[in-house]
Amino acid sequence: MPCSPQWILTRGAHEVRAVTEANARLIDATSEETDAAVSTVSNALKHPLIQRAAAAQTLRRETPLQHYRDDGTLIEGVVDLAFQEHTPEFQGWTVVDFKTDREIEKAENQYRAQVAAYVDAVCIATELPARGFLLAV
Repeated sequence: MPCSPQWILTRGAHEVRAVTEANARLIDATSEETDAAVSTVSNALKHPLIQRAAAAQTLRRETPLQHYRDDGTLIEGVVDLAFQEHTPEFQGWTVVDFKTDREIEKAENQYRAQVAAYVDAVCIATELPARGFLLAV
């Protein structure tokens, strides 16, 4: 039975550790690196934005997109996470771009432009409002 896109967003500590250790073996990661990865993933899964995504009925992960801007510029990328929300505050798509940089400030303007382009593409493709977030993990 295939897993839903939300499956990974609802995992407990034991499952996070098991998946992390399996991947750590593939890249010969140290125990310190593995522990750091488990901690990072566990903390990210507790973030309110990720909790909202886990509860969403419509969710996309690692989704490629292409979009031509009005000036003919082709935008291509992969949306890390997008989910549809139906709340009194917002009805539309929420686009999340994960960043793992230690010093995100150095490229913040570039990252904001990237997520804005993704938001524009999702809005046009779905004909629904969309908003974007950068999530540093």
